[in-house]
Amino acid sequence: MNPYKKFCVSFVFLSLFFLMVIHPALFFANLGIPDAPSRTIDNWFKIKEAHAQNSSGRRIFVLSCSTALYGVDTSVMEQELGITAVNFATTVSLRKYMFDRIKTSLTSGDIIIMPLEYHVYRDTRTEEEVCVYILEYDPDYFYSLPLIEKISCIYTLKTLFLFKRIVARIISPSYGDSEDNFLSSKYLNANGDLTSNTYEASPYKKPYFPEKQNFAGYKVPGSKTAHFIGDFVEYCKGAHIDLYATWPPLYSVTEKKEFFDHDAEVLNGIKNLWLSLNVTILGDYRDAFFEADECYNSPRHLNDRGKAKYTKHLIELIKPYI
Repeated sequence: MNPYKKFCVSFVFLSLFFLMVIHPALFFANLGIPDAPSRTIDNWFKIKEAHAQNSSGRRIFVLSCSTALYGVDTSVMEQELGITAVNFATTVSLRKYMFDRIKTSLTSGDIIIMPLEYHVYRDTRTEEEVCVYILEYDPDYFYSLPLIEKISCIYTLKTLFLFKRIVARIISPSYGDSEDNFLSSKYLNANGDLTSNTYEASPYKKPYFPEKQNFAGYKVPGSKTAHFIGDFVEYCKGAHIDLYATWPPLYSVTEKKEFFDHDAEVLNGIKNLWLSLNVTILGDYRDAFFEADECYNSPRHLNDRGKAKYTKHLIELIKPYI
């Protein structure tokens, strides 16, 4: 064998060895060891789940991602509706994991309102932040996954990240929420609502060059996403959980409170998904458009002004079903 072929064979062999042995070994060396990258998310879950567990009777859960964390005040919902309300949203698009995680807090008779962000309906590869959280704080969930999902979780994370994490743990064994971060757990109330997103803190500026579409390039609903949403709907039906879909808050980049062309196709795809699953859709998406001065740090995150308005909107929508 000539030197070049020998080098190629050795390179391939070493690469396979690295991928099949070294990388998984680094993953399992880190599995179940809590660290800073996901500590805030875990602290949030503890606050939200404690509020649910410390209550009796029927509860309302708002399940979504960052738009609900910023945009819903479940403490107000709780006062207005007279039943426990929990904001189960985080800043991370946990996707399938958030549906599995909330099951541990649900009991028969509970209500779930889901203003899922439009991007959540897309099929995407497993997000790294989700795998980091599972790696650090929910190893039992990892072990419960089917083999193909375990493999996906392992190889979603970068080898260098896993190696650096071991080194960082040796240098600084424990560190967590930064007190200077406006997403620190101290800014969550007992219901799980974010309280630091005030108008005075960071008023959102109207985009100088608005996009022509809200959802350019979106293909929804994705088949994989539709499948795990469908599984969750079936779970809720079997557990006697009342599930309602609704529309997330959004600043209209077209400055018109309407969807057109491809945006309208996205909307119809989402509607048809819920209709096919026999899930009631609350309200109209046009009622969830907001102005720039009602947004916080992005077109999808409301400040306290927009939050009050959107919360009132959700209360009116769910009242007939309480």
